[in-house]
Amino acid sequence: MLALLPLAARNLWRRNRRRTFLTMLTVAAATVVFCAVMVVPYVTARIVRLSDRSPRLVITNRASVVYGLPEHYYDKIVALPDVVAVNRMLWFGGVYKDPKDQFPTMALDAGNLDVMWPEYGLNKSLMAAFASSKNAALVGSATVNHYGWRVGQNVALRSQVYPLTLTFRIAGVFDQGPDLTPLMLRRDYLEEALHNTGRVELMWVRCSSPETTSRVAAAIDEMFRNSDAETRTDTEKAFMSQLMSQYEPLMMVVEGIGLISVIALGLGVLNATSMSLRERRGELAVLRSLGFAGDQILASLALEAMLVAVGGGILGTLCAHAALGWARGSVPALGPLLSFGLPRPVMAEGIVASIAIGLAAALAPAAAAMRSRVVDALRAIA
Repeated sequence: MLALLPLAARNLWRRNRRRTFLTMLTVAAATVVFCAVMVVPYVTARIVRLSDRSPRLVITNRASVVYGLPEHYYDKIVALPDVVAVNRMLWFGGVYKDPKDQFPTMALDAGNLDVMWPEYGLNKSLMAAFASSKNAALVGSATVNHYGWRVGQNVALRSQVYPLTLTFRIAGVFDQGPDLTPLMLRRDYLEEALHNTGRVELMWVRCSSPETTSRVAAAIDEMFRNSDAETRTDTEKAFMSQLMSQYEPLMMVVEGIGLISVIALGLGVLNATSMSLRERRGELAVLRSLGFAGDQILASLALEAMLVAVGGGILGTLCAHAALGWARGSVPALGPLLSFGLPRPVMAEGIVASIAIGLAAALAPAAAAMRSRVVDALRAIA
């Protein structure tokens, strides 16, 4: 089959170059749409997969997260065996300027972020900068790049949860971890602004290993059973799965639109290929009359289709990579969904999809042409 490669390349170059180029662009457009669509389910699945072996637990009020937890639970939980660290969290829900300028904003205990979430690369200098002042904040690189912020800048955010606006000093930027959009602020700063100490919405617990999480979770829930604020302790995977489920309607809409777009573009490629093969009926009939086997002719046509598809797929993947790279953090309210550009596995899937579109569009009309009688094809062009 490789021996037919020069012939396939020569056919593409010498024939209707404009149609070949436009067909390649159509395949590229289909690849861009496919990559943009597949990023959403890939990222959500990746976030859940990364939390599968996490040693962290999430504790909320069994009745509802809005009821919160008593702060004194902290001392009892941190004293349990196999508990490495506990961090108390409040959701701030910050808005920068307009309502569309939203991104994950949460208040956390300042002392052990690096122990609780080591995957975010919070080194000693970042932790020292965060501890240097109450209004310090750590911000993900996607959000910083989107708004053009810089370290040391003061940023005012209006809370969607509380009736107040707070000013934060960007103490550091993190560029590692599964989500590059959050702004982390200090819980004591929010408590001081609210004049309400001891408020906790949920607690994060880091265990000594993933194998101990189920035992620690059972011990926590048993400890506070029949109390005024019973707890519900979930693994990070269960918590993140529930959190990511809010994006399911968006994923269904995006995937539906993307599927329709890819099918439409695939039909466009099919139409162009059918026109080309219709013009080549005589050539195919002559090749068959000279003794070329049907599989040889189909192999040559498949190679032509693959050259166009691979060219269009690479072009489309590069365009999608550039577009999604430019769009990193452009919609911070979507959290991590647009934080990582175009992942390599999705790039590979895009090229495979482009080859599939090109081959399907070429081989379907080619197979129909090969089923026709040689005499009829020669008579039609006589």
